[in-house]
Amino acid sequence: MKLQRWQLYFPVLLVIFLLVLPVFMHSLRYLSLLDQLFLNIVLAMGVFSLWSVGLINAAQPVFFGLGAYTVAILIIRAHFPYWVVFPLAGIIPAVIGAMLGFISLKMKGAYFLFVTIAFCELIEWGWSSWNGLFRGNEGYFPIPQPVLKLFSLRVDFSGLTPYYYLGLILAVVTCLFYFNLHGSRLGRVWESVGKNPDLLANTGISVFSQKEICLVVSCFFAGLAGAVYAPYMTIVSPTAFTLWDGIWIVLGVLVGGIFSPVGAIIGTVFMAILTTYLTRFSNTQPLILGGILVLVLLFMPSGLFGLPGRIKNKIKELTADNVVQSERKKTLGK
Repeated sequence: MKLQRWQLYFPVLLVIFLLVLPVFMHSLRYLSLLDQLFLNIVLAMGVFSLWSVGLINAAQPVFFGLGAYTVAILIIRAHFPYWVVFPLAGIIPAVIGAMLGFISLKMKGAYFLFVTIAFCELIEWGWSSWNGLFRGNEGYFPIPQPVLKLFSLRVDFSGLTPYYYLGLILAVVTCLFYFNLHGSRLGRVWESVGKNPDLLANTGISVFSQKEICLVVSCFFAGLAGAVYAPYMTIVSPTAFTLWDGIWIVLGVLVGGIFSPVGAIIGTVFMAILTTYLTRFSNTQPLILGGILVLVLLFMPSGLFGLPGRIKNKIKELTADNVVQSERKKTLGK
């Protein structure tokens, strides 16, 4: 499908705007919120890709946490350089995700969701109970700040701005990967896996292998996001990676729209804004969230991303009805 000109230019202009934003924005709070938003977008893109193959993954924060723990353990205990650990923080969660997929991807529908919920609770219990490796509920603190050296350039990650740019770069790379994948042959295969796996299996393509690849890629990017999170927060503990966070990300993708990666981004941004304003209503937050979800499912099944199209179609229907009624009046008048 050929994209319109604004659809090509708008993402580029948005990235340029985000690149220059720290020069004009001096609020550390908003820069921190944006950095967390970038990491959540990375997680949401993985949830979207798994949704495209018919799977709902509520354990995405666990792989995010595995990446963070990989950084903390290898830097503090093994004294590895951060930039050596960074790719390992994606590889190790990907391997664990492959092991999880090997025993669970033959399940269909809600059963895989239940497995990810159980897996999330199991890993959280391991983080809290295995004091020898994960240091229990206290976790790892403080995590050393990395230093980037390129020829004569030296970037000290002691402030917030370097992590803002690192999170932005990771989010842009992840989005580019999934956007290109969405329109590629592999993306169409994944979409077929979600819509009609039995028909796809008759063509000789392994449905299990496609789901496994999708899960591994999703876990890899989630682990990289955890690698950014660990030194940025300077602490890694089990309370930062919970099942509720995973459900929140899944709901964000659902609210944004499950039929396009743009919907995953829109939903994540919407949920981030909603979270910011709902912090003062912590007791009624689940009730408000449930109400929003019900409204979306009833009136916007294609999510916020599909809302403009629904409005456009409704206007066309109303216009067509008005034209038909005017023609009937003219006919009756004659």
